[in-house]
Amino acid sequence: MQITSGKIPSNGVELFYEERGPQDGEPILFVMGLSAQMVFWPEKILNALAEQGYRVIRFDNRDVGMSTRFRSPITHNPAGAMFRYFVGMPIRVQYTLHDMVSDTVGLLDALNIPKVHLVGASMGGMISQLLAIHHPDRVLSLTSIMSSPNSRMVPPPKMAALKTLVGPRVKIENVEQYVSFGKQMMAKLGGVLPQADEDMDAMFRQSWTRGLHPRGIRQQFMAIMATGSFRRDLHRIKAPTTIIHGASDPLIRPVGGKMSAKYIRDSRLHLIKGMGHDFPAAVMDEIKDSILETVKRGAMQPQGQAVA
Repeated sequence: MQITSGKIPSNGVELFYEERGPQDGEPILFVMGLSAQMVFWPEKILNALAEQGYRVIRFDNRDVGMSTRFRSPITHNPAGAMFRYFVGMPIRVQYTLHDMVSDTVGLLDALNIPKVHLVGASMGGMISQLLAIHHPDRVLSLTSIMSSPNSRMVPPPKMAALKTLVGPRVKIENVEQYVSFGKQMMAKLGGVLPQADEDMDAMFRQSWTRGLHPRGIRQQFMAIMATGSFRRDLHRIKAPTTIIHGASDPLIRPVGGKMSAKYIRDSRLHLIKGMGHDFPAAVMDEIKDSILETVKRGAMQPQGQAVA
């Protein structure tokens, strides 16, 4: 399968993107989450959709992978940012999720894509939900995976899961150490279903080769905290929507997915037993089929007409 890639200017940054499948296929844009490079999207899912004739696109968000990185001073530690978030105090940041929404829209503009099917995971699900809220004319369908409307009413993550992403720095000197660290991290983020070990090995090796930016992890986390809740805006989403969430997710609790499904009109909730904050091998086909069903619902909507 032919895969093309490159960097493209968007909203004052450069985003590294990759696409596969026919250029004239309906576009599906995959938006990844906190700290994760675009290579964290399972190849099995991307290839299956491309083989069915879709133009499948993924990219590195700002501050991760091969996209633009920021090195601004960090004014709060993660615990302090979370405290300020939960009590409603302002958080000083370089950017928010709204800026990352603008990055995503700019990528679509640069690729001459007027409307797209969105698939977002974790923070990428938040970005995708916000894009569907504020740019409804650009969204054909929305699949939000292991995400939430960033509400303070969602129970906080289990501390072990949160620390593995934004906790104390770990000294890593070579790729083997990084792969080992990554697998330990995913063990804490996963549920009770076996993880795709070979896929994880490959994605952590690719991440090492493409380049790490630990500061970006904290800056993306601060962006989430500073953005705050958008639960009250979810009713503005008009695109056909599916919410996929692991019933055993220790990072973004299942309540987060249920809340999105509750407030997005006519959305469908797909709760997967045993799945955590990961893509277990046993449910990849299930996730792919759910994305495909949502895309097909979106494609059935008349262009320019909102869902009734």
